[in-house]
Amino acid sequence: MAESQRRRGRTKADLIDRVYERHGGVTKSEAAKIVDTIFSTVKTALGEGRPVRIKNFGVFDIRSRPGRKGVNPATGEEIMIRPSRGLAFRPARLLKNLVAPVTEEKR
Repeated sequence: MAESQRRRGRTKADLIDRVYERHGGVTKSEAAKIVDTIFSTVKTALGEGRPVRIKNFGVFDIRSRPGRKGVNPATGEEIMIRPSRGLAFRPARLLKNLVAPVTEEKR
């Protein structure tokens, strides 16, 4: 992988190209539909508050954060921060080890 590509990361177009290259029986537009369907399915599930588990990759989940007290840094005034929901990703062990391999010293 070229250094410039490593820094910019992967794009949706890169994923479409990869599906197209790996599965010779599909056209590029069919590959795009496959990738769009996967993303749409993940977005729909998360929008409904359901986790998305992808084996050997990880889990996307919605986490609720309770309301809490905070401080306005500009004025020092105490404020109440409303409860909110946020997206969380918990990588699978296989993915963690790929990014930061486990060495004998770490065990």
